Amino acid sequence: MNKANIEQFYAKWQSNLPQRIEGYIYDENKKILPTRFMFAKFKKTIEKFLNNELLEIEKIVLMPGIRGIGKSTLLAQTYTIEKFLKPKDRNLLENIGKLDERLYIDVSQLHADQISLNDFFNFYEEIKEFHFEKPQKKILILLDEVHFDENWGLFLKTIFDRTKGHRDVLVIATGSSVLQIKMIPDLGRRTDIWEIFPMEFNEYLILKYGKYPLPGLSDYLQDALFNSSNAAEVFERLNIKSREIRKFFVESVPPESERDFFESGSFPSVIRIKNKQKAIEKIKSVIDGIIAKDIITLRKFKTQTIAKIGDLLYLFAQSDLISYGKLKESLKIERVETLESLIEVLIMSGVLVKVKTYGKTYGSTRKTPKFLFVTPSLRSAVLNNIYLPGIEGKKLEDYFTLIYLKDLKSHSKYAINLSYDLAEGGADFVLNLKDRSNIVIEIGFNKNEIEQVKNTMKKVKSRYGIVFGSENLELVNESIIKIPLKYLLLI
Repeated sequence: MNKANIEQFYAKWQSNLPQRIEGYIYDENKKILPTRFMFAKFKKTIEKFLNNELLEIEKIVLMPGIRGIGKSTLLAQTYTIEKFLKPKDRNLLENIGKLDERLYIDVSQLHADQISLNDFFNFYEEIKEFHFEKPQKKILILLDEVHFDENWGLFLKTIFDRTKGHRDVLVIATGSSVLQIKMIPDLGRRTDIWEIFPMEFNEYLILKYGKYPLPGLSDYLQDALFNSSNAAEVFERLNIKSREIRKFFVESVPPESERDFFESGSFPSVIRIKNKQKAIEKIKSVIDGIIAKDIITLRKFKTQTIAKIGDLLYLFAQSDLISYGKLKESLKIERVETLESLIEVLIMSGVLVKVKTYGKTYGSTRKTPKFLFVTPSLRSAVLNNIYLPGIEGKKLEDYFTLIYLKDLKSHSKYAINLSYDLAEGGADFVLNLKDRSNIVIEIGFNKNEIEQVKNTMKKVKSRYGIVFGSENLELVNESIIKIPLKYLLLI
């Protein structure tokens, strides 16, 4: 690569960077934007980095996640970390001066100028007069959209190997949800992976309204709901917080916020858009970007097959449970293998989540999974927020799936699997716990019936059943708890 071209790119990039960063960290009134919960992890990692406390695997962080959920903003906030530090961050404030170099690069821009990561960093080492093997200074490197470089995995592995024996370089790289799938062998054990998900309701309240959740409540609710011994214990623990939760919703939660959240609230890039149709169009553009830039890198499909993805998502948005035969017929796809591949790449790219049937008792029908969206905002966008009767409750199933992926699946003491009861009259979910017992869950708007939960509890070894969506908190038959949606939203 011509060094003059790289030099020209770097000069132009550095010249435009302050304006670019400002667009991420300030609102239109030049007021600093709030951070996502994940930012606390960035602060902690940089503090460890400056104190030489990072483990070997922690010096290269890979942050995959679906488009539009604030990965670039998190990097920009990290680049300007001083602006986001508070008095309680005293240790980091005292040590931030040890950060000698920081670099923020959008790899998609490098790619557009036909510059590889390897060529760029050869140039960067030269102009900054250091070598990765022995930099003699603390260097923070922030790489946005790293997957645009076709050799990104090899580049990060090389950086890891070249920095062995010291902790003077920290690399944080973001990319699409397909990053982990495209990872080269051996990179996994050299990388700390932080998967980032769409926002839950608590974060939405902070970023949209500046309303902060009650301290410690989320962890308390998680533990009460999913780590209690029996239904009576769940009820008692939730009841302790009932007045506090009611007061919070009355005094701090705008009346329209729940509705707006389910429509478009999971994406930080959308929540400042006041026009609802424009917000939906913005989320649709996220889906279009996933199709155009992520899916085509995973599998090779004919152009006419790619064109059917929008229709496939629409069919799933109307009903999460459709036989492959009906899908194949509706979409006029000749081979079932092609259909399966399309569904698989939608899962790999972070749009859909596959929830399998519970148990082994349903014969061939157990092969019919439920397909949910990773966030209700995606379903609402696909449907233009027009729900047929009986479908709107699916957005709550999407939301619970997000909670499972983000909060429960990765937690050491909670769930190991999420499934559903395919039988007629069965419950929406069976949450499989570490001790192999289960919690049976039904969820919906204005949901008071307990029959689905009772039916499934007869078949599975369960600690208790939960019905989310009731008007009041109630214990039924010492085995089932009816819980208002407010409790779920504040997890």
